[in-house]
Amino acid sequence: MLERLEEIRENIFRYLEARIELFTLESRGKIEEGVVIGIHGIVLALLATMTTLFIFILLAAYINEVTESRYLGFLIMTGFFLLLTIIWIAAKGFFKDKIRVMAYSAIKKSQEKKIHEKSEAVEELMAQTRSSMSNAGRDVS
Repeated sequence: MLERLEEIRENIFRYLEARIELFTLESRGKIEEGVVIGIHGIVLALLATMTTLFIFILLAAYINEVTESRYLGFLIMTGFFLLLTIIWIAAKGFFKDKIRVMAYSAIKKSQEKKIHEKSEAVEELMAQTRSSMSNAGRDVS
């Protein structure tokens, strides 16, 4: 009987050590993934911004050509972006709410996925523990 208790205690310690190691590895993996995704996002945003900037410069130059003016195209594009800026500032609350809803939805989906994965892992570990305990019970008999 004492051997059985000792075996259970050792199994619990091994389980705890494995969980700590798993937590460490998962944390490291998440940090690495976050850094990679962050750098990729920054580079992508920079490239998209540069591309958009050159497209609007090209559009302004085209408007200059059509209107036979040196500055009218740039003035029109400046007015367009000034109008967008004013709309963005005026509807600040609306845009903040929309961004907040999208961010909350993404976070909620991520948390639900993690909870589901953890519950599956716990169920698997419990099944393994029950199996090993029933096998150990048969060995003792």
